[in-house]
Amino acid sequence: MQNRIEYLREELNKYAYNYYVLDNPLISDFEYDKLFNELKELEGKNPELITPDSPTQRVGGISSSFSEIKHKYRLYSLDNTYSYEELKKWYERITKECGAEQELVCELKIDGLAIALSYKDGYFIQGATRGNGIIGEEITQNLKTIKSIPLKLFKNADIDVRGEIYMPKSSFEKLNAQSEKPFANPRNAAAGSLRQLDSTITAKRDLSMFTYTAIVEKADFVPKTHWESLMYIKELGFKTNPNIRLVKDIEGAINFCKEWETKRFDLDYATDGVVIKVNSFACQKELGFTSRAPKWATAFKFPPEEISTKLLDIEIGVGKTGAVTPVAVLEPVLLAGSTVSRASLHNFDEIKRLDVRIGDRVLIKKAAEIIPKVIKVVDSEEHINYPVYQAPDKCPECNAPLEAREGEVNLYCSNPGCPSVIKAKLEYWVSKEAMDIDFIGPSVIAQLYTLGLVKSPADFYKLTIDDFLKLDLVKEKSASNMYNSIQASFSRPLSRFVTALSIRHVGKETADLIVSEYPDLAGIMNASAEDLAQIEGVGEKIAQSVYEFFHNPENVKMIEEFKTLGFKFENTIQKRTDELSGKTFVLTGTLQSMTRDEAGDKIKAKGGKTSSSVSKKTSYVIAGENPGSKLDKAQDLGVIILNEDEFLKMIGEANEKEY
Repeated sequence: MQNRIEYLREELNKYAYNYYVLDNPLISDFEYDKLFNELKELEGKNPELITPDSPTQRVGGISSSFSEIKHKYRLYSLDNTYSYEELKKWYERITKECGAEQELVCELKIDGLAIALSYKDGYFIQGATRGNGIIGEEITQNLKTIKSIPLKLFKNADIDVRGEIYMPKSSFEKLNAQSEKPFANPRNAAAGSLRQLDSTITAKRDLSMFTYTAIVEKADFVPKTHWESLMYIKELGFKTNPNIRLVKDIEGAINFCKEWETKRFDLDYATDGVVIKVNSFACQKELGFTSRAPKWATAFKFPPEEISTKLLDIEIGVGKTGAVTPVAVLEPVLLAGSTVSRASLHNFDEIKRLDVRIGDRVLIKKAAEIIPKVIKVVDSEEHINYPVYQAPDKCPECNAPLEAREGEVNLYCSNPGCPSVIKAKLEYWVSKEAMDIDFIGPSVIAQLYTLGLVKSPADFYKLTIDDFLKLDLVKEKSASNMYNSIQASFSRPLSRFVTALSIRHVGKETADLIVSEYPDLAGIMNASAEDLAQIEGVGEKIAQSVYEFFHNPENVKMIEEFKTLGFKFENTIQKRTDELSGKTFVLTGTLQSMTRDEAGDKIKAKGGKTSSSVSKKTSYVIAGENPGSKLDKAQDLGVIILNEDEFLKMIGEANEKEY
């Protein structure tokens, strides 16, 4: 009996390896299932013979939560660039420090989730998410369901490996076809699948993994180069990406990047760049790490993807300022990893400039790899037959006349009581940038407005739990969450309140500047337009808008209503110092010790300014993990780039946190 169980186990593991790792099935699914069911039946009768590496142990039960664990070896991030010139500069630094030309290993950068796996005596004992690189979530049982992850290695070894969990594009499409709520892209689908508390759901999601590095503690072979390491982990039974290359210098790496810039679209998995690593472990050790990334590795990111699709319609949206904006309704298409069915057309002048017509095939791309936008019409014979688009002259919501404003390209609804404008202001009020009220989204606001329960932001604070229970599909717990979230917003800083008022030309940055100069809201309301214009970064146009807002009788009445509801309107922001006076900062990427908003607050508290775009006037760019195109522009303009450690030293907080 035991011999038969061991035989079945070995055979099934061999067949699984050939199928899921080598993509070379040796037997049919029917034959595999027959052997698997036999093993399952024998183990059921002899549970004492079940071992952790048995194929029957891949699917577990339901966990109540995932526990946090500290990684034995830290997982670092990667610096990246979109520029071949920057790759050459990186390589020059490598060769200068290591003293000779260095071989490089090129690997496709998989758009998935980084995970860490630990093996003891050849057996898989623990797996965790990347987390913040130091602390991750323990998800061993879910990882066991992924067939490309070996439960037992082909050789006895103590080893920690790093890999990328991904969902094949073909599997993603099948999953979305079956889902009521489709996932945005394969990476999101993989993340959602991997963090299921019920591992049987994870098992059904067809996830896979490419292993890309290993830390060998005890084994029959200790690699001396990264290439040897990849070959060794392949021998142990791990799935490695077949599209890797050992090159002698940076020119070879650049050729690899150029080759895969278009070839990548033929792959069944998403990749957004190439990871380039120094091959020699000795050189890697000499180069070391920054606080967040290895100096011996970098990532070349492919340029934003462009793709054509059909323009089905042009819808008109009305925002909180009354601005009327056109949105392209598209035939759904996969763009840079996510399904796109709508894209920005910016304004009616842009439609005229592009000569966009309903029915055209249009080229779209993602601005800053986030917001889809239409960039041109694809030439076709049919274009001339489609009617030229005519901008509307009336609001699509309330039928009021649209008006142009001097010096602006947008058209505006002339009706301040337009339902779309009011609902847009209410949506902005609860947004994270403003009063940060959770659980209340556009659909809830639409119902509250239709029922006459909320017509202005002050009405949110008059709602009861019973009011929320009048809404469709809202039960007691949801009603309680909404009510409590509104109550919590009473304590938001004055700058958030001013932001939430939707004053024309005043966003979060400007609200922070204004509030930092006054002790309370009364001070702002009593300030003249001339006083407000003296605030650095405000100017006459914004000052006049703020002055007019607070001298509008309707707005004054609303402020008084907020006072009776219990709002204090006191400024809790620390008075600014002048340490960073005259300096403008741009933040990009993810910071480890704080959010970008928190970093911005620290800059402003010391007299500096933040901006959302890089220009010649930018003093510093603070680059966190996965910085975007702002980093490239900063490099092109010669702007000083700070990493997180350097920024913390600048503001005197370098020793406040451990890294």
